Formats: sequence, C-alpha cells, structure tokens
Amino acid sequence: MEQAKQVNSNPLEPKQLQPKQQHRIRAAGIIIKDNSLLLLRVKDFSGEYWIPPGGGLEENDGHTKACLKRECHEEAGIDVTVGKLVCVREFLETTRNIYHAEFFYHITDFSGKLHIDNLAGHNDAVFIQEIEWVPIETLEQRRTFPTDLKHVAMLVLQHKASVHLGSYVQGEFEIHNQMSDDNSL
Repeated sequence: MEQAKQVNSNPLEPKQLQPKQQHRIRAAGIIIKDNSLLLLRVKDFSGEYWIPPGGGLEENDGHTKACLKRECHEEAGIDVTVGKLVCVREFLETTRNIYHAEFFYHITDFSGKLHIDNLAGHNDAVFIQEIEWVPIETLEQRRTFPTDLKHVAMLVLQHKASVHLGSYVQGEFEIHNQMSDDNSL
C-alpha cells in the first residue's frame, strides 16, 4: 500500500492526502535522419503529443544506455547504437506525483524496419499510436515533450554533448564502469 503524505498548498483549506512521491529514471533516443527526428505519437488523458523513443529503467537494464536499447527495440522495432549523452531533463508529473529524470542520448546508428508491432502485451500499446520521421523545422508546430525538443535536436546536429561519468556499483566492483562492457558505448 502506497504511503500518503499531507499536502497543504493553501493554509486556509483542509489538508489533502497525496500519495508519497515516486521517482522514475527514463532514457530517450535522439535519432536524426535527413533533417527529421524519429518520434512516437502518443495519446493519453491529456491529449496527443510527440516524444522520442525511450522509456523507464527496468531492473534488468543495468544502466540507462541498456534501457534505451531495449526501449528502442520494443517501441520502434530497431536495434540502436547509443552514442553520447546529449542532455538531462527533470520534471514532476503532478497527476501521478512522480519525479522523473530523463537522459537523452544521441543514437548514432540503427538497423531494422520501423514498426510498433512489438508493443503488443506492453503497457505502452494503449498509448503509442504511431512512429514517424518528423521534420525538425516543424517541431514547434506540434505538442512535444520535452517542449524544447527542437533545441535538443539542434544540440545533436551541432555535435554537442554532456559529460556522463558512467554507471558504477558501490562496493566490491566500484571502480568498474558497467557501461564500458557494451561495445557500442
């Protein structure tokens, strides 16, 4: 059972119970081809919007780059080569009280035929409507997340990247970077 905490945004109103804040780590891929960005059209209670392929870190992923490889295969049917970290975005999803940290990576290469058929049986099958190459110059005319997705795409086109120190395990193997085990990293 989820623990609740009391929230009081206005001291004149009664305190409301909110679920304890959860946290989610997500990896997303910036894939550019012919000046277009590969995006998923998603539809949920808030309406329609476009996002890069990616998803939440799962127990067996080990690190965010492994998560992104799995998610690109599940959501887009492609195998990817994950390049450098482009940027990190954090946000609070107020409807579910989840604080997200998103890692956006440049996908330097991919293989396979684009499709969303792998979604059958996954929770995203209800939300993801299609996958499409969207011209970068039209991004501002669509509802995207992040809202400044064009800026993120421009960072990739300008070969800009952030520093990612790696993925380590505290304890016996704390000097071993788990990301160095993957030849594509």
